[in-house]
Order: sequence, then C-alpha cells, then structure tokens
Amino acid sequence: MPSRKLPINWADTIWILVMGARGGLVIALPVLAGLALGFLLDSHFGTLPIISLVLTAIGGIIGPVMLYRWVVLAVKQRLEAEQDKEKPE
Repeated sequence: MPSRKLPINWADTIWILVMGARGGLVIALPVLAGLALGFLLDSHFGTLPIISLVLTAIGGIIGPVMLYRWVVLAVKQRLEAEQDKEKPE
C-alpha cells in the first residue's frame, strides 16, 4: 500500500518552531537572570550561595508561569486569526 504524505503547511510549521524557541527562552531567561543577579548580590554581601539559590529558584517558578500565560495568549490570538480568515465577507 503506498504511503500518503500530508502536504506541509510551512506557515504553521514555522509558527510552531518559533513558539518552541520562544518558549525555551521564556523558561531559561528568568532562571539565568536569577542566577546572575544572585551571584552578584552574593559576591557583594559575602553570602555565597544563599541569594543565588533563592533567586534561581524564584526564576524557576516564574519561567513556567510566564510560559503558560504567553502560550495561552498566543494560541488564543492564533485561533481568532483563523476564525477571521474563515468568515465570509
């Protein structure tokens, strides 16, 4: 039986790749920012690694929350745009 290939919608494929890349950054940046700021504060106050651990953990909590909110908003906008395309004028 010959296999049937589905046609590739490049616009959707690129949108998915961009969403994944931005999602990774939304998770990683708060963690890295917390780590960097914590290290600077620890160096200044001589409390290494206490502030670094706390701010990194806070970044680890904030990242997924920001990702969830961003994805919900982006998908909602995408669905509304698709519905607007389908409406007859």
